[in-house]
Amino acid sequence: MDILLISPPLSVEERYGNRKVGKYSGGHLPPLGIAYIAGFLRNSGFSTQIIDSSAYNLTDNDILQKINDFKPKVIGLSAITPTFNRATKLATIIKNNFPDILLVIGGHHASILPVETLQESPSFDLLVYGEGEITSLELLKSYKECGFNRDALLSNEGALNNIAGIAFRKSAKIVVTPSRMPISNLDILPYPAWDLLPMDKYIPLPNQYFNKPVVHMVATRGCAFQCSFCSNNAVFGRRLHALSPKRLTEAIKYVKSNLGAREISFWDDSMTTDNAWLMEFCRLMVEEKMDTSWTCYSRVDTVTKELLNLMKKAGCWNIFYGFESGNQSLLDLIDKKINLEQIRQTNRWTKEAGIEVRASFMLALPGETPEMAEETINFAICLEPDYAQFSITTPFPKTKLYEDAKKYGILLKDYSKYNMWEVVFVPSGYRDAQEVKEMERRAFKRFYLRLNYFLGRIKKIRSASDILRYIKGLLFVIGFIFRKNEK
Repeated sequence: MDILLISPPLSVEERYGNRKVGKYSGGHLPPLGIAYIAGFLRNSGFSTQIIDSSAYNLTDNDILQKINDFKPKVIGLSAITPTFNRATKLATIIKNNFPDILLVIGGHHASILPVETLQESPSFDLLVYGEGEITSLELLKSYKECGFNRDALLSNEGALNNIAGIAFRKSAKIVVTPSRMPISNLDILPYPAWDLLPMDKYIPLPNQYFNKPVVHMVATRGCAFQCSFCSNNAVFGRRLHALSPKRLTEAIKYVKSNLGAREISFWDDSMTTDNAWLMEFCRLMVEEKMDTSWTCYSRVDTVTKELLNLMKKAGCWNIFYGFESGNQSLLDLIDKKINLEQIRQTNRWTKEAGIEVRASFMLALPGETPEMAEETINFAICLEPDYAQFSITTPFPKTKLYEDAKKYGILLKDYSKYNMWEVVFVPSGYRDAQEVKEMERRAFKRFYLRLNYFLGRIKKIRSASDILRYIKGLLFVIGFIFRKNEK
């Protein structure tokens, strides 16, 4: 085998800060990034395999056994910030057991901190940052030209310097080659290697699906906005690139036919940025009678009544909005560039269109006090979204929020806790981390444990599967309110 791509272990409970999320609540998410890369490399003639350690609940020894079975020439590990420590530990174990295999790190964390990643993780031979498909292909071609000889490739500085989007060691220094231009025409990319993933294990959380099976997809790359807390543009940049509406509908037909998909979960940062593109996609969904439900992420300042009504007609039943706060000064501080009235209006429009609202709020923002957090909770209750997510503010590296956090409170550097559910930042307006946790608990209690909320859910029950989803959702919420092993 040419390349084995590995997603490091991270359980659902760990991803949500060791909450008791419920055994049957779902929550495993497919490693779409490496699935796209695997599909691209395979289409280019390189044999590829994927190990999703979390979905299979694999131990380090299990992974070593699979490596021994697959005998890859290259191993690529992908890591987001909370799995970076896991990836580093796994890389050390792999290097100790298979020293001749070329070991590469990629993913979101490597993209935002390429130099630091290689400095802190000596087991990695190379790093890929940014959009990974073409960079990985060029790297594999160079390795093949070196006879898949690890030492020959690593000593060939000229060849490595010619590959955009990588980092490598030269003596005691880290060399970072120029960044690669994003792929402008996403239609050239093959489908993700869904067949290399355990698709039956990827069941979204109860408030994130209506019909199963659900297949996760990305229709656009890039984000034009500059919220201070987000580092997503480090991978795909600020310019929006999209599949053509025709190619996207073809992809949906493919997963319906080959994977039995009844619903699509779109992971785009904001699928509603380009209204003309989205309206064309929705028209195709209606014209071709796709009969497929779908969900997406959006911003309150990128939708109109007309667009929402068409999205509903095309199968959209649920939209995730980043409302973030009920305090305007805090929204301004994080460069959200929206106001409270826009939130109220879009929340109302979405409901009127018959689309459910998943509202995201951030607690313990820089400059926030417990009194301000109460404003956010009251705002959430007043809006009455179908679901509310209250996340603990996590200032990710290389974001403006990361720098601001140092001015507004205490910031810890333990990447394993950078999951938005554990406290790594305590604003000066809070006593300590415990008070932040209590505020999160209070937010979930006040929003979900209300008679009006229960009655609202009961009114929306249309089938036995709805009842089952709501029971799972209740278990998940209870897991947030009553945490595991918390003092």
